[in-house]
Amino acid sequence: MQALNKLIVKLLRETADKIDAGNCEMSESEAMDVMRVLAHESLSKEQACRYLNVKSSRFGDLVREKKILKGRKVTGFKELRWYKDELDNCVRRCTT
Repeated sequence: MQALNKLIVKLLRETADKIDAGNCEMSESEAMDVMRVLAHESLSKEQACRYLNVKSSRFGDLVREKKILKGRKVTGFKELRWYKDELDNCVRRCTT
C-alpha cells in the first residue's frame, strides 16, 4: 500500500507542477473528474444525517428504501461510512 501511496503522491505532484507551469492538457471535464475523486469525503451516519438535515430514523428509512446507498466499511473506522458526493447524487436522483 505504501508503494501505491507514493505513486499517487508522485502523480499528483507532477500534475500540480504542470498546472502551475501552464502545461496541463486536461480538459475541463477531466479536471472536474479529478476534483470529484479528490473530494470523495466520507461521513459517519451522524455526519450524513446532519449533512442531509434528516433525523437518524429517517436516514435509516431512506437507506432501506434504497434512496440512499448503504454505508461502507472503511479501514480505520469502526462504523459504516457514507460519501458526501454519493449522497449528493442520491439526493439529486430523488428530487428530479
